Amino acid sequence: MEEERFDRRRFLTLVAQGSLGAAAIVVIGQVIRFLSFEPPNSTSTVISVGQPANYPRNSLLYAADARVYIGHDTEGLYALDAVCTHLGCLVERREEGGFVCPCHDSHFDAQGRVETGPATQPLRYLRLWLDGEEGQLFVDRSQPVEPTVRFVV
Repeated sequence: MEEERFDRRRFLTLVAQGSLGAAAIVVIGQVIRFLSFEPPNSTSTVISVGQPANYPRNSLLYAADARVYIGHDTEGLYALDAVCTHLGCLVERREEGGFVCPCHDSHFDAQGRVETGPATQPLRYLRLWLDGEEGQLFVDRSQPVEPTVRFVV
């Protein structure tokens, strides 16, 4: 019985097949992650964003601790989630208005509606209220509201 030789060609073939197999596993894992994404929840969903006076009329300011944009229009104050609905990156304001996700280039208009994907869902509006005792505005990241909801100042 002759012993099978393990030469250089066989070794390189096995390395190439192993590399392709590992790459396929990584790609399949990323596709599954992409298809099953849910925005992350922070441990505390209620976060203080300061006093109403910090948000002058016709402004849209970023509150980093809460990961929201606090807007103040003619109807009142509102909280627009800065977490992209695609894979959870934080959106940034565009010079021409609206928002862009720096991770995968989803574009949203000034009201958070999707202009171009890969995101398919609009940015969420979140519950915003004033604690009368502390004089502080609070956002609850676990409570989405309709885009028309405003806190009247």
